[in-house]
Amino acid sequence: MSDIKKDVPRNQKIGVYLNERQKVKGLYLRWSASMIDFYFRRKVLQQAVPLVASFKLTYRCNLKCKACPFYRRAGEPGSHMGWDKAIATLYLLKGMGCRVVIFEGGEPMLWQDRRHDIHDMVMHAKRMFTCVAVTTNGTFPLDVNADVIWVSLDGTRQTHNRLRSNSFDKAWSNLKHTRHQKVLVHYTMNRMNWQEIGDLAGELSNLSSVRGMSVQLFYPYGQGEEDLMLSPEERRQAIEKVIDLKHMGYPIINSEKRLRAMIENNWVCHDGLLVNVDPDGTVVTGCYVKNRGKVDCKNCGFTPVAEASGALDMEPGSIIAGWRAFVSR
Repeated sequence: MSDIKKDVPRNQKIGVYLNERQKVKGLYLRWSASMIDFYFRRKVLQQAVPLVASFKLTYRCNLKCKACPFYRRAGEPGSHMGWDKAIATLYLLKGMGCRVVIFEGGEPMLWQDRRHDIHDMVMHAKRMFTCVAVTTNGTFPLDVNADVIWVSLDGTRQTHNRLRSNSFDKAWSNLKHTRHQKVLVHYTMNRMNWQEIGDLAGELSNLSSVRGMSVQLFYPYGQGEEDLMLSPEERRQAIEKVIDLKHMGYPIINSEKRLRAMIENNWVCHDGLLVNVDPDGTVVTGCYVKNRGKVDCKNCGFTPVAEASGALDMEPGSIIAGWRAFVSR
């Protein structure tokens, strides 16, 4: 009898393991089929199909981060999208051919309309798109059922608190306690924090819940945010520092080739891969800054667009970066 009792938990564990393997296999097959279709439409049929939608549900936020222009718009008309408009916009994005939707803000965890909240929005979007992600400041529980959750951390405790409204402890606690299967940290390098990225990467290595880190550079929208832009020399040193961390084995998602291209911003930008959605329902194809600020390509810091452009040009490093960001488990 005791032997049978011991076997039951073991059998249950095997069943759970096999079920998880089946889910991952299904995920990989769906992604592979979706990307084959995407490349066929882009490369063979020459269709201008977008890949990723940056979907800002709201400008409302519980923080006032120094680098962010968006919370300043929270009191404007059209600063918070309703459920019906959001669902209609998701269908529009689906019709355009988007594969990935990333809900942003403001703070998307704050989004709600009548009886609906961010959990409902994510679940609806997951029935329509290959991948659904959420980018958050980390001050709310990381329990939304998105495929990927990105948490913004911008330095070790003291610097992050200066940049992001004293939110480090709450974000770190939520990172520590989350049971979500795919949590990544997003680090925006600026003149106040670029030298600390190695220190934060070291601290994050002790958190098993964090699967990797993506990096981009501060962009000056010129709409009231603090001037945090790196000088050309700081930009070079910051990127070299990130590349060194990759070589040391830290799980930096960005590819080395695209990181180096960001030093001088001499990469080919396929900005038609991106669709921007703002809370008032405006939908714009192209650069992330369109309709959100002044486009200044020489100061671009948007590494995700650089990686997507590289992936379209069949650069192996960028394809691997996309797989690690959105697919791998």
